Amino acid sequence: MANKQQLSKFAREKLGHYVYALRNPLDGALFYVGKGLDDRVLAHANGVIDQIVLDEDEVVESLKNDIIRTIHAAGLEVECFIVQHGLASHDHAFATESAVYGTLKMLADGLEHPQFKLANKVAPPTFRELGLRSIHRVLAQYGRPANCSLIPHNTLLIKVTESGTWDPDMSRQEVWEATRGWWQLNRSRLNHIRYVIAIPHFVIRGVWEVEPGDWREQREGDRGWDRILQARAIGKEEDPRLGFDSCVDVTETKFSDLLNTSIEEHFLRGAKQNNFFYLDDQRVKNLASDKRTAFWNTELR
Repeated sequence: MANKQQLSKFAREKLGHYVYALRNPLDGALFYVGKGLDDRVLAHANGVIDQIVLDEDEVVESLKNDIIRTIHAAGLEVECFIVQHGLASHDHAFATESAVYGTLKMLADGLEHPQFKLANKVAPPTFRELGLRSIHRVLAQYGRPANCSLIPHNTLLIKVTESGTWDPDMSRQEVWEATRGWWQLNRSRLNHIRYVIAIPHFVIRGVWEVEPGDWREQREGDRGWDRILQARAIGKEEDPRLGFDSCVDVTETKFSDLLNTSIEEHFLRGAKQNNFFYLDDQRVKNLASDKRTAFWNTELR
């Protein structure tokens, strides 16, 4: 029977949060990847030893424990490795564990390979949301370049920000609420705007059709109204902010090919700091005077 192992206090101190792997000396294959603190790397093998000592009939069967018992029965010990240590936190360890798990899954989707046969029952917590994915999926999720010939003329782009109201988990309705207002816009230019496009992180998240009568000033009950009142109370009167009431979502019906595509390449340096951008007749004239052309479709109305 194998002997229990233990890390010294100094070793535990130096390791901190870490990611570890267990290898089977009988076939040289990794069979478990995990994250840990203190003696966690040794806990699996030590736990099986304790269970056998206490009562073999009460041992909870699992593939991982079966492998460990097979190793012990052969008079050998589980080979334990620290893959990365000194990680900043519990969450950092989870992320690193997910990276190791994803690398192995990339080599063998079923997690069975001549050099590893993982017995992990479930993937690391962050793997589904942030783990392994192809670059094509990354671009689809986070914004492949937009086909700008599909972006119509007389459009207003609004960059909802994380520091304001943007959240990646928002529903389309919530994106609309965050996009509709309230902005220091030029009312005369709004008379020619027909579409509003939400572009948090310069990625198109939704498109709404608007009419001139859909625009109005911010008022009591609107998001951010209390901040306006507070500013006025100390003598910092602000120009009325504007927003639109139209909820005519045309993202899927007219512009499905633009959804989740990126237009970041068209905004350089200082322009990236702006929260909204007019793609209208006035901007076309301004670009022409600078001998530049519009990146959007100036014919599509």
